[in-house]
Amino acid sequence: MKLSILVEDTVEDSKFEAEHGLSVYFEKDEKKFLLDLGQSDMFLRNAKKLNVDLGEIDFLVFSHGHYDHTGGLPYFPINDKLRIIAHPDCLLPKYYRSKYIGFPENLDNLLIELKEKPAKLADNVHFLGQIHGERKYSLGYYEKNGVKHKDFLLDDTALAIIEGPRLIIIAGCAHSGIVNIVKYAKELFKSEGIIVIGGFHMLNHSDDEIEETIERLKKLNVVKIFPGHCTGEKAISKLLDSFDGERLYSGKIIEV
Repeated sequence: MKLSILVEDTVEDSKFEAEHGLSVYFEKDEKKFLLDLGQSDMFLRNAKKLNVDLGEIDFLVFSHGHYDHTGGLPYFPINDKLRIIAHPDCLLPKYYRSKYIGFPENLDNLLIELKEKPAKLADNVHFLGQIHGERKYSLGYYEKNGVKHKDFLLDDTALAIIEGPRLIIIAGCAHSGIVNIVKYAKELFKSEGIIVIGGFHMLNHSDDEIEETIERLKKLNVVKIFPGHCTGEKAISKLLDSFDGERLYSGKIIEV
């Protein structure tokens, strides 16, 4: 199975562009999927260079409601068969200090399927919905009914793909905790080994926290890892010292 990284924070090949964000394209069960869109129209240009036709996407899935994952939506080529999937809290107005960091505004006529529980999108592709487990960190706040609330990002979710005996998990930022995500997916789907791809939000983790996460992922039978985006360079280095895998880059095609 191949996955094309349309947007990531860094590039390896200078013909592609990078920005703080993530967008991942793949095909499974004769369907075309896109997880997240980065923060601008950059995903379109990188997709064209990779010969990825975004006009035929079946499922556009949002991992959570931050601008660096949803900002490209106004530029996305909507088609008649497209289904857009997200957690209900993805659409809440989100702020960091006084800066708006949430879902694009003025898109009221767009049909989005809001799902809090796990949902089967295709025979072997599943939206995980709200991730179980404790959230240690909040980021900014959201407004609901005129009241400000600390944002523990209950909308942060991931995709689970069954690929033979293995389970592939694609996370956007893992604000809900990469260990929580893997543990929850493992509870839902049996596997002989887990492959984890995406941003793991470990950039502010201490060395001890990184090592603890690595040990917990090993106990959950993670066998391969493809980190990038908000994982942090120190954490990426330590993860790739501990697991088979590769770093993500804009324009990179990975095979799992």
